[in-house]
Amino acid sequence: MKKYSILFFSILFSLNLSAHPFYFSYAEIEYNEFCNCFEGFISLSSHDFEELLNEEKNTKTSISKAMNDSLLKKEISEILNSGLSFSAGRQEIRIQLEGYESEMNGLTRFYFKTQPFKNSQEILVEYDLFMEKYKEQQNKLTIIQRDKKVTIDFLIQEKTKLITIEP
Repeated sequence: MKKYSILFFSILFSLNLSAHPFYFSYAEIEYNEFCNCFEGFISLSSHDFEELLNEEKNTKTSISKAMNDSLLKKEISEILNSGLSFSAGRQEIRIQLEGYESEMNGLTRFYFKTQPFKNSQEILVEYDLFMEKYKEQQNKLTIIQRDKKVTIDFLIQEKTKLITIEP
């Protein structure tokens, strides 16, 4: 009986170690009327992002090392631009990576500013970061404009939303 107890707890413990607690990323953007752009950050699992980066570039590196390598930093920027994209009419609004911060809880924040865009009241947002890799992925975006906050959920079946910028 003791053997079976040990075996049971060993299996249970090993399953618990390989379980991923969540698939989630969070972004916050604020509309800056002076530059007619968004400024914000994306917060995500450092481990998941490093895994995605290493798979795409067939390498083995950390976020901190990649951010000090101009080619890998460009790749990080491309991954972020493909995972969180904005468009106003026919204009694609690109994210320009400004910096990053790795937190002790296993999350990394990538800070960005978008290129300026034409005055438009409606912006199409697609936030599908990690959704191709993790079908359970959920993303949240908080938009701040004139001291008002709105949070929008993005799921695999709803990757795209239309947001309104107040004139």
